[in-house]
Amino acid sequence: MSNIKDVAKLANVSISTVSYALNNTGNVSDETKKKILDAAKKLDYRPSGIARSLKTKKTEIIGIFLNNFNGPIYGEIIRGVRDIAKSNGYEVVVAECMASKNTVTRLFGQKIVDGAIVLSADISDKIIKEYASKSFPIVTLDRELKGDFISSVLIDNKNAAYNAIKFIAEQGYKDILLINGPKGTYDSEKRYEGYQEGIKQYNLNLKDDWDCIGNFEEESGYRILKRVIESGNLPEVVCAANDEMAIGAIKALKEHNIKIPEDVAVIGFDDIPLCEYITPKLTTIRRPAYDLGVLATHTLFNNLKGNYDGRSKMLSTEFIIRETLVEREK
Repeated sequence: MSNIKDVAKLANVSISTVSYALNNTGNVSDETKKKILDAAKKLDYRPSGIARSLKTKKTEIIGIFLNNFNGPIYGEIIRGVRDIAKSNGYEVVVAECMASKNTVTRLFGQKIVDGAIVLSADISDKIIKEYASKSFPIVTLDRELKGDFISSVLIDNKNAAYNAIKFIAEQGYKDILLINGPKGTYDSEKRYEGYQEGIKQYNLNLKDDWDCIGNFEEESGYRILKRVIESGNLPEVVCAANDEMAIGAIKALKEHNIKIPEDVAVIGFDDIPLCEYITPKLTTIRRPAYDLGVLATHTLFNNLKGNYDGRSKMLSTEFIIRETLVEREK
């Protein structure tokens, strides 16, 4: 296997000149650099990643930090991150950091990764602000956070939720049941703001016992709908803040032989793959998960290159009409 000495010998330069040329440091002329690169290619020489990281203080690894890997939306986000990282010659570490402060501070503080994409409510704003730096930029997903060397990539949760209510109102529905996500998370809060704004704007009915909080899991949607069904006080539309809770609601409605959408319509949020395969197919709001991963990673690499832009970036959503809520004839 060829080494740096072999490249230096073939190019007729010193070992230090080879090192400068391959690491883009030092004052090496274009002609000499070409000669060195040609020699390295001819010898099929690849510098050790570990050795290079010791010299450049770069690991050529970025990290994405998630609460957990259970949500089906995460796979598409990770795919987007990996595609852009690969095109930049980087590897990706995916870390589950649910309530694991030690994992986060070790990866952040010891610079095991060159930068981070954070999609975890368990990593506090304080920790992100403490560790973000010029040499360790951080991008937050689904959380708007201002600070030095911190960028945010978001989807327009509020407007998406408002437009869903607008569509519901335009179809003549009046009685709405909301199943929102946990309090305190950015996406839950913004979606709830949009739902509430639309309900007030179009004068729809949201009774106290129809304003419900779930946990973004199927079981909570099922449990909430089962309670509402047993109360005998059914809404016309169930509006869930993610698809999994909407699917749980559909399960409860079907168990009680309640027709969807004839008796109760259902709308979700995210457009996970399962939406097209359940019966009836779920009407939902498409969250551009892959594009979120792509944009977050492009932003992170721009920041790593010194082109820091602290402005939040926002992606729009798309309303997907399937079978659980359809356009009514007018």
